Amino acid sequence: MIILDRESAKPLYLQIYQHIRDEIITGELEEGRRLSATRRQADNLGVSRNTVEQAYLQLCSEGYLENRRGSGYYVKHVDMSLLDSDTVSRKLQAFHRERPENRKFLYDMKYGNCHTENFPARKWRRAMEAALTEAVYGKLGVYGDNCGDWELRSYLADYLDRARGVKCSPDQLVIGSGTQQLAGILCQLIRPERCAIEEPGYDGVRHVLENHRIETAPIPVGAGGIDLAALRREKAQAVYVTPSHQFPLGEVMPIQNRMELLQLAEEQDFYVIEDDYDSIFRYTAKAVPSLQSLDRKGRVAYLGSVSKALAPSLRLAYMVLPPELKNRYDMWFSEYHNTVPSLMQDTLRIFMAEGSWEQHVRKICLANKRKHDLFAAKLERGLGPGFQVRGKGAGLHLIIESDHLTTEEMIVKCQQQGVNVYSMEKYFAMGSSRNLIMAGFGGIGAARIEDAADRILRALKTDD
Repeated sequence: MIILDRESAKPLYLQIYQHIRDEIITGELEEGRRLSATRRQADNLGVSRNTVEQAYLQLCSEGYLENRRGSGYYVKHVDMSLLDSDTVSRKLQAFHRERPENRKFLYDMKYGNCHTENFPARKWRRAMEAALTEAVYGKLGVYGDNCGDWELRSYLADYLDRARGVKCSPDQLVIGSGTQQLAGILCQLIRPERCAIEEPGYDGVRHVLENHRIETAPIPVGAGGIDLAALRREKAQAVYVTPSHQFPLGEVMPIQNRMELLQLAEEQDFYVIEDDYDSIFRYTAKAVPSLQSLDRKGRVAYLGSVSKALAPSLRLAYMVLPPELKNRYDMWFSEYHNTVPSLMQDTLRIFMAEGSWEQHVRKICLANKRKHDLFAAKLERGLGPGFQVRGKGAGLHLIIESDHLTTEEMIVKCQQQGVNVYSMEKYFAMGSSRNLIMAGFGGIGAARIEDAADRILRALKTDD
């Protein structure tokens, strides 16, 4: 995120140039990365297009960027070992010192953060102690099943059937250390040349696809989820979607669109990767059944995680593979070891067997509903004309859109009030001219959510 100092005597184009140059030198911007188009970058920063073009052209002239005609500006290879080490060291120190995430804020509203006040520490510790006792007398000295602990997969299969309508046997489940790691396995199992993704959408999976040299095809998202007409024209070999709570806009794919997507997958012979990342957090209606629950032709690979319900640091996720992909997994990954420690899997298994998992899910849903309702109500009452609050009713974040303040202006104003909110630019593969900020409330304690909302309102110069 480029933050411009409009009070500085340094020209704006030079500030843009130096920021991008330093991100290239420090490796934040990797070789081959496409920069935002000049018009979109100008809209995001609230400057003229000429200002951005001047910065980009300077970077091109110095060899940091290349302008590919008709495609855009891309980061070129720069061998940092040839640069003076002292110079690089100074730039690194300045870069990390100036990054907003390294500054101290009263509230960090980064999406995905979870507050520890609701973590079931006592019950989790008891389950972990029991798992450790079991391990000492058997599992500690062996690698275990490459798909994950069978009993844990049995509990998960039962839970997913009751909670999400997912139809599977424990044999179809594979435990992994996060959605991205499992998405990487799916890339190898499906081996698509081209994968359609939501626009905007989760950048974490988009980077996984790109790192596997898979061409991504961004498809616009509307009120009914991914645009099926546009998807039909792409003729991709796979599509990644978040149908039950589209990330980041929050749309829910209606049943008709779900059935049409599955029919299209059969007609065009592609797989659907369904990421059900936070489906438990619905506050105004019952959770929508998974897309996988409608699948009768083995076209859906289902991804889920315990990160949002328990803690991201546990690094425990799972996927349900349709029969054909499970056969490939058994053949191609038979010599791979599971990436989640057996002790962590056993802890979750015991936690679920005791009934603590579903108790905790009910508790965490209620806690986050209270925070969501208070946060959304404060913002909607306090934000003046020209602002909209989007993404209400589910999940762990809200989106604020402005008709008159740029994204950068909203971020700076909120930071000045001690609240770190985030640009949504990285979720748009094609760039966006909309003025949007994301405020994640999952990592804010219940007692402080009202103060966080008040500070945002003061920052955006609205009535309390």
